[in-house]
Amino acid sequence: MTKTNLNPNKKMIIETAENLFATKGFAETNISDISSIVGVSDSTIYEHFKNKEDILFAIPQKETQELIDRNNRHLRGLVGSEIKLRKLIWNYMEFLLEKRDYSALLLFALRPNRDFYKNENYGLLKEFTKIYKSVILSGQEEGIFLPDISPTLFIKLIMGVVDHILLTHYIENKPEDPMTLFDDMMDLLINAITPKTVGSKIRDKRIRIFQAATDVFSKVGYQKARIQDIARCAGVGDATIYKYFKGKEDILFSLPIEHTNTLIESHQAHLRGITEITEKIRFLIQHYLHFLNNHKNYASICIFDLRYNKDFYKTDGYQLFKQYARFFYDTVHEGISKGIFRKTINPYIAIKMIFGVIDHIIITWIVFGRPQSPMVFSDDISNLVLNSLEP
Repeated sequence: MTKTNLNPNKKMIIETAENLFATKGFAETNISDISSIVGVSDSTIYEHFKNKEDILFAIPQKETQELIDRNNRHLRGLVGSEIKLRKLIWNYMEFLLEKRDYSALLLFALRPNRDFYKNENYGLLKEFTKIYKSVILSGQEEGIFLPDISPTLFIKLIMGVVDHILLTHYIENKPEDPMTLFDDMMDLLINAITPKTVGSKIRDKRIRIFQAATDVFSKVGYQKARIQDIARCAGVGDATIYKYFKGKEDILFSLPIEHTNTLIESHQAHLRGITEITEKIRFLIQHYLHFLNNHKNYASICIFDLRYNKDFYKTDGYQLFKQYARFFYDTVHEGISKGIFRKTINPYIAIKMIFGVIDHIIITWIVFGRPQSPMVFSDDISNLVLNSLEP
């Protein structure tokens, strides 16, 4: 798909119409409403468009190109079909939530319009799914995804579930932040396309125990939690838990291994595509906050059951967390060596500062429910950190 340079008037007409259609409603908006805001005559609008519906159908061209560009940019350096698929779906959902006017139009004006599916601009919406198809086919060739699943059908599954999540969000404001459903949605989507093996069933049972322990520890606290509570929550017998873990403490100290491995794998994939040091710092902070935001129960356990537990610092889980923290340390060190950050900085202290402020934000979030999401502090934390590091 090639980029098109729109006439300035035409571009302004499309942008104005997009906002009016979304806020006032497509049926309630007149051509004169658009021309009045743009500052042109009605006849000027008709020089570019046949009618109001023609303007509506032109809106996806600009937005779809932006989404395609974003996908191409964000997938650079990523390795693995599942990671790529997750990033594509994340981008799609995040994009629609950022572009609220456009996503409202997509759901309430374009999706239900039969004529839109016959319009040439509908082809643009199909264009951006090509990269999804490519990733799915690659996963099938690698044996990661089921070979007999239709990529087209799976793409419809993705678009359909996102549509329905956003419909409820816009109509009922539930949930307030649809991105909090992302992990649960991906659990279903990835499982739908992943081959089931004996090994995966064993891993599924272990994961269920982890998830159950996370729920129980976060609700009643580690000290009060019992193995039978975890077993009941996981839907397994007490004896099953002892097949995988020595006891309650072994589960607690194993939790960071599972989660930190996920963080490390994700960072290794994403950081390859980022070259600017300051952007790396912003990404590292944002990604860590996002992870904690999406794993609130685990974040609670990290703070109240692990961070201030002396025995935790003797475990493999802590060694793995140090490996994760190395991403931050190496990025700060690289910034110093390149002259982007001050030469007098102690990277060790800088990392303590980053994790320290995030810990205290998480404490307030968990105990008092403020802020609603720690992600609201992402830019502020990044700005403070970068201000402390830069000359």
